[in-house]
Amino acid sequence: MSHGSVSLSGVEVSLEGMAPFQPESLLGTVVGGRYRLSGHLASGGMSAVYVAEDTRHRREVALKLLQPHLAGSPEAVRRFLCEGAIAGMIDHANVVRILDHGGEDGACFIAMELLEGEGLFDRLRRMGTLPPAEVVAILVQVCNGLEEAHRHGVVHRDLKPENIFLHGRRVDVPVVKILDFGVAAGAHGEGGDTGLVVGTPEYLSPEQAFGKAADARSDVYSLGVMAWRMLVGRPPFAADSADALIRMQAREPVPSITSVRPDLGVPPDLVAVVARACAKDPADRPASAAALALELARAMGGTVKSPAPMPRPAFRAPGEVTGARALGSPDRSGAAAGKGRALRILAAVALVLALGVAGAAAYLHTRPQQPAGAAPTAPAP
Repeated sequence: MSHGSVSLSGVEVSLEGMAPFQPESLLGTVVGGRYRLSGHLASGGMSAVYVAEDTRHRREVALKLLQPHLAGSPEAVRRFLCEGAIAGMIDHANVVRILDHGGEDGACFIAMELLEGEGLFDRLRRMGTLPPAEVVAILVQVCNGLEEAHRHGVVHRDLKPENIFLHGRRVDVPVVKILDFGVAAGAHGEGGDTGLVVGTPEYLSPEQAFGKAADARSDVYSLGVMAWRMLVGRPPFAADSADALIRMQAREPVPSITSVRPDLGVPPDLVAVVARACAKDPADRPASAAALALELARAMGGTVKSPAPMPRPAFRAPGEVTGARALGSPDRSGAAAGKGRALRILAAVALVLALGVAGAAAYLHTRPQQPAGAAPTAPAP
């Protein structure tokens, strides 16, 4: 039995007398009147992901399910359903497709497309570094999907290899999918959660590290750090604690790739683009994801066609929504990729899922907003 209580991004959940969640116990049950759970893929502190049969359309989907112990928390339910509503706004080939979401009066779920392939995190863990041409090919697709999200006023705020999936086992060039909009901001016309440090420290923009509102250029910074990691084999900053990483992201310049690994032979133009994307001042970065895509392609001697505008659907948040939410950040366990890799790896699972309590404690710090000129003072874990 568990005892006490935990706080998941401000949602207090009592654990007194509660038995540990057994995800396999739900296999065979039907969610939302149509989704029969047939296999468990992975679990985190707030959700579990299953393979489910959509009995209405006779197809398999990935079903993300709010864990039962959170179903009694109106705030947890509202935030979970907002995640589905926000991600469902974005209709783009490079964003994981949300098929359905709901559950205000029952089990809360998000149904997603089922994908084959591997997560970018797993590819990097397997290969260490990627060739510059492959890095650019992946990131240009990420930029295209991200540009569509930004057109809808959605800032991802947690871009990292764990939230990028490479879909397609039988094609030469995989389709890149952006996952997990669980801590996205701005979908309600708000500027984001000021005073909250939201995201993953290794890829956090300086403005996020200060607890300021994030915009499209914050996601550009995270993409720059991702590019650095893909080329070099590790993130540019390392520290013993999340607090120390947050301080480094806020203040310390990202070192040049050539200064760290002059032996890699990364094209100088690409080194310069990554450096601009990693600039501490947002004004010094490419102004948009589309602009970054163009710079990346030109650095490798190519061109990129800008994504065509798409209709902008209305956002309908479940319940009252006063601002962007900050759910627990995904954990680093990699459980989703481990189980699904043998047959089907669900993008929805690949790390989108792991909304762990440990991740929330390490990556989400509630604190007063820092003055622009002051060093951040993150609280101790």
